[in-house]
Amino acid sequence: MTIILNVFGKEFVSKRPITLDLESPTLRDVFVTLQMDHEGPWNRFLKKDLSLHEGCIVLVNGRSIASLEKLDTVIHDGDEITFTVLVAGG
Repeated sequence: MTIILNVFGKEFVSKRPITLDLESPTLRDVFVTLQMDHEGPWNRFLKKDLSLHEGCIVLVNGRSIASLEKLDTVIHDGDEITFTVLVAGG
């Protein structure tokens, strides 16, 4: 399965495809695989317990995981996962 990982942070912007050897994975499975097998800026957003650092959010295909099934969200081939920081303005 290939997913697109986007990372938008204060010091970096990254967009790249990542191929993972997972069948019918959840976001939890993706996070575990990323932490174990793939170095990248997304590790700045994830804690070891798979929770997010304060002020960070994750989107799957443009939707916050808080409005989906959180870590139990099923990920499909071609999905886009975005790690970013909360931004406020006015």
